[in-house]
Amino acid sequence: MANTNILTATKIFDSRLWGGVGDEDTAWLQSPIGSNNVTGTISMGVVEITIDDGDGAVIYELDLASNPVTGSEIIAVLGIFCTSHAAGNAIAEAGNVSTTTDIKFTSTAAADGVDATYRMVFLYR
Repeated sequence: MANTNILTATKIFDSRLWGGVGDEDTAWLQSPIGSNNVTGTISMGVVEITIDDGDGAVIYELDLASNPVTGSEIIAVLGIFCTSHAAGNAIAEAGNVSTTTDIKFTSTAAADGVDATYRMVFLYR
């Protein structure tokens, strides 16, 4: 698969999130709690993308090896912010449901064919 409507993607921040009592403690990530079944450390990523079509659908694939931040599962999308157009933060939600590996949204930054820049903030593993 491939990203959709993305010209460039740049890593702004990528770091593991710590929780527990020791540097390598992952007991707090048990699922279900008390099962002693660790599900993996969570990381936080911030990626800035430039999209080709300012009012088109966008898909960022987390499991695509050529992306600047990669992983196997999206835990949560914390925010998607337009940094290039004042109206760009009005993201259309209908029909753009993110999956376990894809962040999907439809930009409303500008007219068809106009580049726009977004920052995506998400938790993943």
